[in-house]
Amino acid sequence: MDLAVIAEIHAATVSVAYQPYFPANSPPPTAGELVPLREKRLADPTATVLLATVAGRPVGSVLARADATFPGGELAALHVLPSSWGEGVGSRLHDAALALLVEAGHQAAWLWVISANDRARRMYERRGWTLRSDVTQQYLGVPEVRYSRPLP
Repeated sequence: MDLAVIAEIHAATVSVAYQPYFPANSPPPTAGELVPLREKRLADPTATVLLATVAGRPVGSVLARADATFPGGELAALHVLPSSWGEGVGSRLHDAALALLVEAGHQAAWLWVISANDRARRMYERRGWTLRSDVTQQYLGVPEVRYSRPLP
């Protein structure tokens, strides 16, 4: 898996989707700044990255792995290039990542989402995720909330 490609997708998505959530003096990270984060996540032996392509061009990615903090699996870093929004890429990546977690034997799944990202939160809630209001963290200085859901 080419980490630079995944980092480029992440950075391109973040630069559009996350722009409203970052303070004016703290721009979203660049692809180069994201490569070490991807390397760290992929060093986890339970991690699997899925890459979505359209006409041979990478347009989205997601990571599925055992959750390091809570019992179950984690869906992380679901990003789709803005030019491919509304085409079902995110839904397919989401469903494929959950299938990997089920195959790995997890009974539940967890994810983090920027608390002000109503678009993403609505997508996850439509897919059966429930907000865990008691669990929060900061992602690059931006508040995130935790969601969970049972797996079949």
